[in-house]
Amino acid sequence: MPALQDAVAPHTGRSPFSSPGNWYRGNLHGHTTESDGAFTPAEYAAFYRGRGYHFAAVTDHWKVTDMSAFASADFAFVPGAELDGHDPTSGMHHVLGLGIPALPARSAADTLQGTVDAIRALGGLAFIAHPYWSGQSARDLMTAHGYTGIEVWNGTCAMRWGKGLASVQWDELLAFGRPVLALASDDAHHRVEQGDDVGLGWVVVRSETLSANAVLEALREGCFYASTGPEILAVRLERDAQAAAGSGALAHVRCSPCRAIHFLCQGPMGRTVNAAPGGTLTEATLRLHRAARYLRVECVDAGGKTAWTNALDPRAVAEA
Repeated sequence: MPALQDAVAPHTGRSPFSSPGNWYRGNLHGHTTESDGAFTPAEYAAFYRGRGYHFAAVTDHWKVTDMSAFASADFAFVPGAELDGHDPTSGMHHVLGLGIPALPARSAADTLQGTVDAIRALGGLAFIAHPYWSGQSARDLMTAHGYTGIEVWNGTCAMRWGKGLASVQWDELLAFGRPVLALASDDAHHRVEQGDDVGLGWVVVRSETLSANAVLEALREGCFYASTGPEILAVRLERDAQAAAGSGALAHVRCSPCRAIHFLCQGPMGRTVNAAPGGTLTEATLRLHRAARYLRVECVDAGGKTAWTNALDPRAVAEA
């Protein structure tokens, strides 16, 4: 019989697709009138609650906006702020500090590493925001350590500048051995005259409870996926005992109807499984190259909307 193992983030060992609990959807990057957004805090809360989200973060620039008055048993607010600075080595940077109760000194943001360290010192998770829009290459991002992840997709940067997608930077970091996680987010400002930038990108976390702390724990452990539309229902890795020695793991994916499922590894080692012309598919299987050091999956629907898993380690299964 083949040995099956749920696909897991390589740095935690926890799978969002088999962990107990429920799926909760949320936006982790957005602004209110407390910084440069058009929504008041109350309007921000009403928008996401009214559209079926389960949690959100307000990440006003250099301000931790108190959203506790709008939280409830069925809707959680993750505290946070967006901290920006200019690193003499890596250039401009914006970093989401999720879970921070207060702000660090502004001088902490003189370098990218200083910003990340300041967020971690406050007990928060650091996610580098919109690296493509900020002009950051993977080499720039390699100058810092200790951040939890990056935004692979940022809604307002995609809509207003065409620079929302940072999959190249993410793949290069993973290929360099940095198992960072990835968010999709709105970066909501709700400037309607420039296009509505809300409800575009989100994360779906797996948790037994719904609270700010539970969401942060799921983010810390990589127990989530990111999306602009599709659902990812399952990702599993299989070691086939009857396969030839040295063969790579089998990767299985199930998702909502999509036109393509991309299996992405370092270099050319992945593959795309496409639906028949005019059709869709809801699952795919691929035997990975035995030298694949990581696997991440993208599911793309007929409208071009995408969902992303976090990086998986196929070697742990193939060598088990």
